[in-house]
Amino acid sequence: MGSAQQVKEQTLLDGGTKTLTILSKLANLKAARNFASEAALTCGFSDAEVYEIKLAAGEAVANAIEHGSPNGEGNSVELTCYCKDGSFLIIVKDEGCFKKRVLISNDGASYRGRGIPLMLVFMDKVAIDERSNGTRVTLSKRLPDAK
Repeated sequence: MGSAQQVKEQTLLDGGTKTLTILSKLANLKAARNFASEAALTCGFSDAEVYEIKLAAGEAVANAIEHGSPNGEGNSVELTCYCKDGSFLIIVKDEGCFKKRVLISNDGASYRGRGIPLMLVFMDKVAIDERSNGTRVTLSKRLPDAK
């Protein structure tokens, strides 16, 4: 069937999934971002859309590492990417409790707490599912063919 890349693309586009599990440490954030962007590329998104997906996924993973890992590096974060019903989905699962945005300062100069708004800007849908055994963030963007 050609190169391994073509096989990967066909599998993902045919409803297959790609999953990456990383130890919960910021040093693994780059690998998670790259994983999400590679998956988005296989679905035919433009470079600009891939960048947006990579940024949104990176924010979800950074939140999972920072807030969803009660045992620090003893926890893991899982990313699953797949295409379904005309959309590209990324599911980020952690092992902690969701923390709602907390005001850092009253002067409006806080640089914290902007991850979820960024996800909302760059993705078509964002769902946060708080569970007793962790948080699950689902990011969704319509596939280029489905727009």
